[in-house]
Amino acid sequence: MAMRIVNKKKFIRGISIVIFLLIIIIIAIIMTVKGIIYLFTKPKETSQDENTITKMSNESNKQEPEKEQNTVTVATTNPRTVSQNEEILKQWNLKLVNKDNSVDRSYVPELEEIGDGVKFDKRAIKYLKDMINAMYKADITKIWVQSAYRSYDKQEELFNRKVEEYKEQGKNQEEAERLAQTVVQRPEMSEHNLALAADFNTVTNDFENTKAFTWLQKNAADYGFILRYPKDKQDITGITYESWHWRYVGKEHSKIIKEKGYCLEEYIDYLKGTQEV
Repeated sequence: MAMRIVNKKKFIRGISIVIFLLIIIIIAIIMTVKGIIYLFTKPKETSQDENTITKMSNESNKQEPEKEQNTVTVATTNPRTVSQNEEILKQWNLKLVNKDNSVDRSYVPELEEIGDGVKFDKRAIKYLKDMINAMYKADITKIWVQSAYRSYDKQEELFNRKVEEYKEQGKNQEEAERLAQTVVQRPEMSEHNLALAADFNTVTNDFENTKAFTWLQKNAADYGFILRYPKDKQDITGITYESWHWRYVGKEHSKIIKEKGYCLEEYIDYLKGTQEV
């Protein structure tokens, strides 16, 4: 009886071992089959660099149409949309006044006196004073504002006086007015009506030979001022070179104008997108 029990236990143990081995063999077969299937079906691996290049290429393709649209709408180091530039063009300090862009006589800015009855736009006078004070600190004391704001009546008086000078030289009325306008703008077409222009010292081009002029060329943009009628832009401004005439436009704009070598007309076109970057 005892022998039967022992044999039965051996039999069961043997069966268990066989079953265990069969399970291991089955698992090994399954893993092998999976490995074979993976080898034949796995996707081609792409290196990290290839992924990066592909991603950049895709992004570049997506951005290309936007790049073409923006080439004519930026005006500063930071790209702006057309609508943003349109808002910038409405700024009081960028108001363009010339023979093609007049200002309504109803426009009279709030003024503040610099001294000796000379007045400037109240919003910009601080920058004019700071600039003159900086010149004094640089030991440039022979500097003063000869003319700034002019009323429309005063501008008309100056224009008519210049017309008469040319008529006395034998010019007819039409020719006299044309020549006068290259020197003194008509009322409503003068920056002096905006109170944003400052004429320095004797209001002659002898000013370009002074230390003050050299200093202004180098530093005026830091205070928001530009040389309004440069020598090499007369065909664009329509005004003869005036070394003494400096215009406030604001620091952000004056620095760009100086950097790009624009006159104000070109900068306005740049903002509009009609001037090449």
